[in-house]
Amino acid sequence: MNTIREQIVERLMAQLETITLANGYNTEIGMGNVYRSVPVLEQRVVPAISIWEQAEMRERNKFGGTVKTLSVRIEGLVETNGDNHPSSVANALLGDLETALMLSDTTLDPLINDIQDTAAEVVHFDFDQQLAGAVIEFSIQYTTEWGNPYSTHDH
Repeated sequence: MNTIREQIVERLMAQLETITLANGYNTEIGMGNVYRSVPVLEQRVVPAISIWEQAEMRERNKFGGTVKTLSVRIEGLVETNGDNHPSSVANALLGDLETALMLSDTTLDPLINDIQDTAAEVVHFDFDQQLAGAVIEFSIQYTTEWGNPYSTHDH
């Protein structure tokens, strides 16, 4: 059995896989191109999305649970194919990443209390590379039973 944190990360990755033109998104990036902790921007892996788990704050609540706030960083990289300015493509990618995680997946609801995008950035490359990159960070709050990271807690 996976911890609640691991289940959340797995579901985020599965949701990012849905970012395709056929699913109504602006970029064709998700299917088969989602990685965990791979430096896709530095290595110029195209198309690709990488999810990075960052710091997690924890606080015990008065109802016998531990409220955890996990920060995740999502990096995405696509080719522009010369059709649009790289910043325009990067902004569309940023929109797709945000939409996929905040509005689309109701299977996350039983696990998380709240998800909020906290920072976003368009990544610039040499114009002749025809690459568009975006980074978005999320804060995900969830609650587990005190001392038991495998079980959610209702309060």
